[in-house]
Amino acid sequence: MLINSDEVFKREKQQCPECKGVITDAYIEQNPFPEFPCPSCGALIDISSVKHIELPAENERREKRFNASLKISYKSFNEFITEYTKNISKGGTFINTKRSHEINDIVDLSLEVPGFNKPLIIEGEVIHINIHNVPDEDAGIGIKFLNIDSESRKALINFMKIQNAFK
Repeated sequence: MLINSDEVFKREKQQCPECKGVITDAYIEQNPFPEFPCPSCGALIDISSVKHIELPAENERREKRFNASLKISYKSFNEFITEYTKNISKGGTFINTKRSHEINDIVDLSLEVPGFNKPLIIEGEVIHINIHNVPDEDAGIGIKFLNIDSESRKALINFMKIQNAFK
């Protein structure tokens, strides 16, 4: 199922003064108190200290993404973790997890794609964290793909074409 169009859209959000994580308007509306926990780092922040920002061009979504529950494994804090993606695009994925991560962490991913006989090996960067005070199905981390070999990229694109994610 396709989530976004081809259009680039600008996102204006609020930013946690502690971790610089993004805080959505919806999250602030759900927490109408003068202080609330940051959804990224959990720090108690005062509403007056939240910074309004426009996310820079590199954070604007340019790729279509679609819902896909694919098995993905990676190492974090000396622990080997297996989770599932919530959605995926040519440029990244959202991993459904409640485990703690840090923005800008580099992770080596092993992504299992149906129809491909071995896991795709992808280097990625954690660019978004949403694990605190959200339902389990919405919790997770956004990963931007940094390095993917041509065979793995081709397999991922073919899988997405089969799923009618894009032409």
